[in-house]
Amino acid sequence: MDAHPDKPLLYSSPLILARRRRLLREARHMIAEDGVDKFSVRKLCLRAEVAQRTLYNAFRNKDRVIALAIREAYDEFNEHVHYKTDRNTLFGVLDRTMSINRRNFRVRNYTKAVVTIYFGANTPRDVWETLQDMSLGRISEWLSVVKAEGQLLPWVNERRFADAMANIQYATINDWCMERLSDREYLPRLMENMLLLIVGSVQGEVRAEAEAYLEDLKRTGDVPNFPAAIYSPPRYEDD
Repeated sequence: MDAHPDKPLLYSSPLILARRRRLLREARHMIAEDGVDKFSVRKLCLRAEVAQRTLYNAFRNKDRVIALAIREAYDEFNEHVHYKTDRNTLFGVLDRTMSINRRNFRVRNYTKAVVTIYFGANTPRDVWETLQDMSLGRISEWLSVVKAEGQLLPWVNERRFADAMANIQYATINDWCMERLSDREYLPRLMENMLLLIVGSVQGEVRAEAEAYLEDLKRTGDVPNFPAAIYSPPRYEDD
């Protein structure tokens, strides 16, 4: 998603990049502190020491600042986390999904902001697609592998499957944010909902694997123990 669809950035000076980074960084802090409902452009500009006109020239509106701040945090996390599982296996997909969602316990306001925008009636489509892609990114590549191996059922449309998976994930996250699911129930329910969709869409070894995970989930009430990932976050000179 472009920061401003009507004003593409034609050049980038260190000063421009520093201002943009400060705005997005402070936006992330404000979302984590107070959520979306209390998010103020005026307060953001004061904290980032940037004029409001500069913000609107760079990002167009508040929703785009919030969406880009969330997406940047997501991309930064994924860029610097190193998994020990194969991303093109079901185990690897579940590992990455559970890892991202386990992080939500530490950024609850952030997570509420994501689902508020995702299900918002007035959310611009490109903003919505940016948030949807945060979920689809973990699924689409694996799904292509499953299809290439002939394990995707012939009546399943890849894109619609991915859309349904994104919606299932965000709906489950929203239930947790709304306290319809407890912290203890959150990850097991998310994994169960994902696996139920997968079992109805695949065949062969992948289906057998998904059914085995569902059986273990019913027996233990918890998600599998995944190999511990390593996270090495970056540091910036103006942090």
